[in-house]
Amino acid sequence: MKPAGNLRLTIANSVRERIVAGQLAPGSRVNESRLSAELGVSRTPLREALFTVERLGIIDSDPQRGFFVAPLSAREVRELYPIGKALDALAVRSAGPVSDSILQRMRETNRAFVAHSKNAERARLADREFHLTLVSRCPNRRLLGLLDDVQIAMERYERLYMSDPSDIKRSARQHLAIIDALAADDLETAVAILGETWDYSARRLIAALGEPL
Repeated sequence: MKPAGNLRLTIANSVRERIVAGQLAPGSRVNESRLSAELGVSRTPLREALFTVERLGIIDSDPQRGFFVAPLSAREVRELYPIGKALDALAVRSAGPVSDSILQRMRETNRAFVAHSKNAERARLADREFHLTLVSRCPNRRLLGLLDDVQIAMERYERLYMSDPSDIKRSARQHLAIIDALAADDLETAVAILGETWDYSARRLIAALGEPL
């Protein structure tokens, strides 16, 4: 039997994956009975896991009505993306010079990113791998933890962004420009282009959510 804490995190990750994949739609009520049956767990650890997911900002709870999947909102994009942009830049600067092996890994993940341009979820995962590789040499574990928290909160938005193959191809070109800048030891240009990727993604998402910039 898994320890209670590990079980809660396992369930929380399963719920999060369902939300990101759209199996639990934004704004929908979480049917705890059905979900506990699907996951093969009792209601108590499920509720504990749902409160864990709530802290990520992707589920809301109401004492009278239960749990609901948080709706996508332009406001959240405006809050999350500047934070992610700042943390990403700090992590890249903290990582120092990038080795040839890291640059090669970034090229490989970017090729996978393009190859999955018609599969939003696979493209999202490839893009995540690219960014993880980019900051992999950062020695500040606390910074990487904060960045990971932001990335988790952004997963649903990233999947929405990846629904347009033309945006994936544009992002892939920006990735190549980042790689070229790092290969030339031009850290500031790499950070500037990285910032542009965050800004462009935010603008596209805000427009997709039907709000003016």
